[in-house]
Amino acid sequence: MPGITTRLALRQLQKNKAFTFLNILGLTLGLTTFLLIALYLKDELSYDRYNVNASRIVRINSDLVDDGRLTSFADAAPVVASTLKTNYPEVAATARLCPEQGVRFRRGNTELNERYVATVDPSFFQVFTLPAIQGDPVKAMDQPYTMVFTETAAKKYFHTTNCIGRTLERTDDNHRLWTVVAVVKDVPRQSCFNAAIFLSIRGQGLLENNRNFFSLFPMSTFVELRSEKDKPAFDKKLAGFMRQFAKGYASYEDASGGKTTFRLNSTKLTDIHLHSHRTDELANNSDIDYVEIFGAIAVFVLLVASINFMNLSTARSSSRAREVGVRKVLGSSRRDLIRQFLSESVIVTAAAAIIALVITWLVQPAFNNLTGKELTPDTSTLSWLIPGLLAIIAVVGLFSGAWPAFFLSAFRPAQVLKGRLSALAAGGGSFRNVLVVVQFSISIFLIVGALVVYRQLSFIQHRDPGYDRTQILVVKDLDGISNPQTLKTQTTRLPGVLNATLTNFLPTGDQRWHNWGHLPGENSPSVETQLWIVDEDYVPTLGMHITKGRNFAHDHPTDSNAAILNETAARAYGIAGDPIGKSIEYHSYLNKDIVFTVIGIVKDFNFTSIRSSVTPLVMVDRPQDNEAGLNIRIAPGHAQDVLAKTKALWAAAAPGRTFNYSFMDQDFDAVYSAEQRMGRIVVVLTTLAIAIACLGLLGLAAYASEQRSKEIGIRKILGATVPGIVALLSKDFARLIAIALCMAIPASWLAMHSWLQNFAYRTTITPGLFLVAAGIILLAAVATTLYQSLKAAVANPAETLRSE
Repeated sequence: MPGITTRLALRQLQKNKAFTFLNILGLTLGLTTFLLIALYLKDELSYDRYNVNASRIVRINSDLVDDGRLTSFADAAPVVASTLKTNYPEVAATARLCPEQGVRFRRGNTELNERYVATVDPSFFQVFTLPAIQGDPVKAMDQPYTMVFTETAAKKYFHTTNCIGRTLERTDDNHRLWTVVAVVKDVPRQSCFNAAIFLSIRGQGLLENNRNFFSLFPMSTFVELRSEKDKPAFDKKLAGFMRQFAKGYASYEDASGGKTTFRLNSTKLTDIHLHSHRTDELANNSDIDYVEIFGAIAVFVLLVASINFMNLSTARSSSRAREVGVRKVLGSSRRDLIRQFLSESVIVTAAAAIIALVITWLVQPAFNNLTGKELTPDTSTLSWLIPGLLAIIAVVGLFSGAWPAFFLSAFRPAQVLKGRLSALAAGGGSFRNVLVVVQFSISIFLIVGALVVYRQLSFIQHRDPGYDRTQILVVKDLDGISNPQTLKTQTTRLPGVLNATLTNFLPTGDQRWHNWGHLPGENSPSVETQLWIVDEDYVPTLGMHITKGRNFAHDHPTDSNAAILNETAARAYGIAGDPIGKSIEYHSYLNKDIVFTVIGIVKDFNFTSIRSSVTPLVMVDRPQDNEAGLNIRIAPGHAQDVLAKTKALWAAAAPGRTFNYSFMDQDFDAVYSAEQRMGRIVVVLTTLAIAIACLGLLGLAAYASEQRSKEIGIRKILGATVPGIVALLSKDFARLIAIALCMAIPASWLAMHSWLQNFAYRTTITPGLFLVAAGIILLAAVATTLYQSLKAAVANPAETLRSE
């Protein structure tokens, strides 16, 4: 019996090729979208799970509340790890990681700047699962000036992984020789840190033995608990850590009412990528909001595709009603008919799933380019994808075919054979209308979302950040060259160069320095600020604006102890009204006390993501403490010429060293790459959802014109015009879309308003956005239904009324 049912189902699908094609097309689009998003979400949810004990590893965080303002750090003082290991029985092991900047190795006559370097404890390889290719990193790293290479780094420097015992000269560290003691597998891409070379912390006293609980050299500190169940008890103890162990700092734990509170807490390793957005994160983390949004879109698109199947199937109800009546007269039971209709549905879904799987594989490179991922489906992917796809075939097939199966199989033979089809079909009309409203509500929701996302991105791109990021060449890694000031002077003499500044602190860079200063006086509260070391050309080169006082100047020798504050810092110190000449004390400026005199106020500018408000910033003119970067403002039209000549100057000033550079506007765009990718993805998904919904509308239009063919014929005989008939058939569709608009607009406003709250500076949602969304969906609906309406309107009445 099942074999006969399948053959009958296949015969019906072959007989109605257009119907079968539309159903397979809609389901293929929906399933392809679903599979691509599933791969994306699987990748997002897999971060750091490559570690064998991932569920037992946590990261220690530091929270500072200063005068009611919270700053959350993703690291802790170096001494925290050993203190936890000694005093907390829940701790099985600890591991610290400190990312290094400006590390340079000499290989032969070539000096290479290595960006992916981290100083770690030997126990790091005990906590994290990085399989060894050669050597034992845990034991070997216990010696000073040793290092572990990843497989890729070993091949880069030595062209082989058989490099244990080989040495490299570290030119940024007194030309000391460092020895390779082990080679491990590359750090997986789905990791909260990225390093190619691991340096032993042994022998680096400032990092290894620092006992200051408020150290200026915090480290990413990871703890492996003995059991996952120990985390609640561990967190409870951690809340009192500073009070118990930071002797002399007890007030920090208990302070309130405008004073400073410092406390520790933890984040599960597997939660870092999607749930942590603290200062000093080791990577650009994603957001759980994106996972939830894309997961919802995947389900919605698949739901829309399934709804199409129902609409197209019920639209054919009148043409199949006589088939049902004849088969019932010949002895077929309702169960047999339900089985056949469900078989048709499952076969169509299976065919669509196979095609979708092939398309998913083929478009994977384009999808990677769209999302910024490196998804490469392999056998492990198929191990969960195939069972999941089979489950989807069963669920979607049965769901999509359920209503047609039970609806069509309920027809009574006597009625359908007498031609009373309209009355029979009326029972499904309301349900079909509901489905169409749901489809277009989802589509309108996605259109509004796409418009708001792109409007916010445009707002970010065109909002004045307080500086001019265009036409600035950023030359990196100047530290260690003989005379950076000479290179700057030579560069400023090049044709097309307007100005240049020596600093590594840029609004679009990752160099940041948190410090705490206060006005003179014992009771003056400390203010947490960014402390940036710049030179006298910084403000004009970046196109910033001095609102009070003056800029640093060459002819003022005392400017080495001068400071320029941003407007937020002036307010935080309480000197916004009369800031010039005020003194600010810092007790930990490169391990010494120093007093700066305020000489100017610069207009606030964004130096973090636009999601965050501007925070206090102090700039000081002490070039001898920071000459790591050269930033050149170029006149329009001279970029390539200046770049080529700067490379030549670099080769002369730093022979054998790699020339690393970027342009500031590109760095700015990179800060918002996640939002830009989200915008592109939403547009693609919205387009697909509209296309799938229009297929459903096409089915409804076909159904309406089929059911009203005789009515249309009579109207034409009585003098109705083609435009009048088209308007008549389109009226019902317009009503359904109007209902969808009424449902989708409030929901989309609430959702996008909530999303915009993540940005400190944001656009507004105006009525024009909803008008545009309505226009797009109406245009798509008209384009879809016009053909069917015209086809019915121009039909010969004699043909449609012949059976009467």
